[in-house]
Amino acid sequence: MDKIRKTVQAMQGYVPGRQPKGRFVKLNANENPYPPSPKALEALGKTAADSLRLYPSSSAEELRQAASEIFEVPADCIVAGNGSDDVFTMIIRSFLDEGDTLAVVDPTYTLYETLAEIQGAKTERHPLSEDYALPESFFESGAKLKILPNPNAQTGTLFPEADVIRLCESAKGVVVIDEAYALFAGSNSLPLLKRFKNLVVTRTMSKSHSLAGLRVGFGMSSPEIIEAFNKVKDSYNLNAASQLAAAAAIRDTEYTAGVVKRINETKDFFAKALASLGWQVTPSGGNFLLAKPGSGDAAGIVAYLEQEGYLVRHFNTPRLLDKIRFSIGTTEQMEKLIELLKNKE
Repeated sequence: MDKIRKTVQAMQGYVPGRQPKGRFVKLNANENPYPPSPKALEALGKTAADSLRLYPSSSAEELRQAASEIFEVPADCIVAGNGSDDVFTMIIRSFLDEGDTLAVVDPTYTLYETLAEIQGAKTERHPLSEDYALPESFFESGAKLKILPNPNAQTGTLFPEADVIRLCESAKGVVVIDEAYALFAGSNSLPLLKRFKNLVVTRTMSKSHSLAGLRVGFGMSSPEIIEAFNKVKDSYNLNAASQLAAAAAIRDTEYTAGVVKRINETKDFFAKALASLGWQVTPSGGNFLLAKPGSGDAAGIVAYLEQEGYLVRHFNTPRLLDKIRFSIGTTEQMEKLIELLKNKE
């Protein structure tokens, strides 16, 4: 249809992890295998009728206050979003005009590029080294906006704090650190917000807090940048139930720490088990592992596992074509997965 913008007609669009019907063990979208905090579920159960009848808080005051307490960032330096994906939309809208440049590493989370393309901006890809270290070109780029997930979304690579500091010091524009998996890695760029006014840090409640279905995320930066985000965000971007449950979940730090510990322990077991089968395993700071099978037949293994009721992620991109990304499920699920892989050998 010629009425659709040419940019939209030409673009591919972001492809999320599959959400098929049927009984599958879903290890393809980095979802948390454990339930949310009981306090979050209690808050959902107590959602009053008026909370559903009336519009929610457009600025998510109570949720931002909870985030402020836990992240130790002033509430006026926080914006809440419908997942961190919503925050990335605010970022792109705020910083990139048509023809501007976004710099990302490769491989990485491909939604960044999709959002830039919608805006009419260009994306500059900077290939990571063979061991997934940051290239010099990424630091040297004069792009108006740079986005770096730490740990990296597809490889799990945790970049050192010195790299983040160097990015902020050398950037001609804004640096965004996507910390979707920060609690699993024990990494934290939030203290750097006091030092760098060109830094934005994003977080999500989808991974470590088991709230992927409620869609809650945060952007944290200087008050001036947060003011810009509030100008461009959707008016009521976060519903009342999500705000209540997420505020309760984020304050339940003991429960979250216990879940993160269990997942990390299972990840360590699974990494050793894969290595014993001859797989090449990439060290990961996330709740997932990227690994290359000894047979080299990643696509065949993915198809086999799906037949057995396990969904895992295979990226049809040159650098990841021979690898599989496994989200970490329960210990029992990962033990069963290892048995399936042994049978495939």
